[in-house]
Amino acid sequence: MKRIFIITVCAALAFTALGCGKKAESPAASGGQALSGMAPGTLPITTDPVTLKIFYQQEPQVLDFVDNKLTKYLEKQTGVKIEWDLVLSRDKTTKLNLLLATGENRPDVYMGGMDTSLVVAYADQGAFVPLDNYIANASKWFKDVVTQFPELTKMMTTPDGHIYALPNIADAEPNNLSSRMWMNKVWLDKLGLRIPTTTEEFRNVLQAFKTRDPNGNSKADEIPLMGGATGGWGTMVDTFIMNAFLQYPQEYNGTGGIRFNVSPQGKVIPVYTLDGYKEGLSFLNELVKEGLLDAASYTQDTAQLKQIFENPGTAILGTIAAGGPNTVADMANSRRYRDYVVVPPIKGPKGVQFAAFKGYGFFNTPNCWVISSTCKDPEAAFRLGDYFFSQEISMFGRLGEPGTDYIPNPVGKKAVDGGDALFEAILVYGSEQKSHWQNRNPYYNFFDNKGVASDDPFTLQDLLYNAMLQYKPYAPPRESVLPPLIYTIDEAKELNDINTALLQYVDETRVRWITSGGIDREWDAYLKELDTIGLKRVVEITQAAYDRFANAK
Repeated sequence: MKRIFIITVCAALAFTALGCGKKAESPAASGGQALSGMAPGTLPITTDPVTLKIFYQQEPQVLDFVDNKLTKYLEKQTGVKIEWDLVLSRDKTTKLNLLLATGENRPDVYMGGMDTSLVVAYADQGAFVPLDNYIANASKWFKDVVTQFPELTKMMTTPDGHIYALPNIADAEPNNLSSRMWMNKVWLDKLGLRIPTTTEEFRNVLQAFKTRDPNGNSKADEIPLMGGATGGWGTMVDTFIMNAFLQYPQEYNGTGGIRFNVSPQGKVIPVYTLDGYKEGLSFLNELVKEGLLDAASYTQDTAQLKQIFENPGTAILGTIAAGGPNTVADMANSRRYRDYVVVPPIKGPKGVQFAAFKGYGFFNTPNCWVISSTCKDPEAAFRLGDYFFSQEISMFGRLGEPGTDYIPNPVGKKAVDGGDALFEAILVYGSEQKSHWQNRNPYYNFFDNKGVASDDPFTLQDLLYNAMLQYKPYAPPRESVLPPLIYTIDEAKELNDINTALLQYVDETRVRWITSGGIDREWDAYLKELDTIGLKRVVEITQAAYDRFANAK
């Protein structure tokens, strides 16, 4: 929640800097670029000397962007020389806002993701090249991707009717169902218990973990359930538990911070006002009061959670909220994570049983490749961006150089998803390297689960894929999940103004009710305060943006 709020504040500062000036129209700004006539997918992209400056942040895993296998291969294949404008990660937002606001020393391409509010605001001032004509007439690989995801064009089109950016696409089901719970199977077996299937069974297992000394050290040191508040993949306890009481979204999906569902009639519904929300928080508070859910879950970061998980000597943590054990475990040096099994979605007292579903998770990073209107050769910049969506470059961008960093199409080996393996990794992803750009460029990743399956079921990719299979039957329909939305400049500014107070209030009450109680006596006053702050207006703005999405062709 806080991450989205910070981004929106940056966008609001941009709105202030922009003022109300009318943008200057040009062939580029109006989407009427003249094309070279070169066939889509032609390589090299150019036979004339072309240098493109790319703005991006330094990555700790990428030892060198210049002396880099992917950089050199792209330059050889396309004829485009790449020049880097790299900044420290902590300085990226400041530098980006400065480049956009002043218009000085702009790069040719902004890579790695830009807040949609900034794209809309500065596109209105003519700062970016619209890509509609290029996608229609100069794209080979990205156009193929669009045909596989019918909603994609609608999610990319801004209110002025243009597309200004290429995304990266990750069709990886384990990431779309990643609010998971993991339970100590050694403890379950020792106590003669089974993996719980309902909220009451879940509570009973936690009580047994607390009172029956499952780690066998004759100390009352067991923590039945814990998560983390900041920085962890899937570490929010709430998201798993709440889906036993109502459909509770995995993430904010571009709503500006308020979680919404979509009714069968196409109406957006803020979950924070529903009875199921109240019932779920009451259940979480009961777990805290009974000493089953550690209240530190609402203050600690992932580093602290990892320390508790890998407690020296004896395990003390029975159940943990995490997308995968890699979030909390030292998988390279410890085998403790092998004692834990995934808990499928549990059924609530009224029969509710959902998996938190990132319905449009394939839209992994919006605005990953944005071309500046000052770009010397925007067609070359677009064609380079298009090339990233080829299978060849998409795999290079994540796995490294074929034959050296991974083995393509290993003969006779099965993939994680059960089909024929498409690759066998050699270079460990996330290690320091000079083989690729750490997957921050545009790409189409359809292949994560097509790597060679391991004989060891605890290999991470196999573990996550098999966990996903237990969650998939409980995913709600995609149509009931709010897609990423694009707001007008005025809508985004108004949302930011309201959400400054609204998100803080919702967050504070949620944590207080879980850790200290009081939801029954405060509920009616809470609903009134939401209206006072402006929730109804947030719903109206979100509904308008959703209607544009739903009605777009």
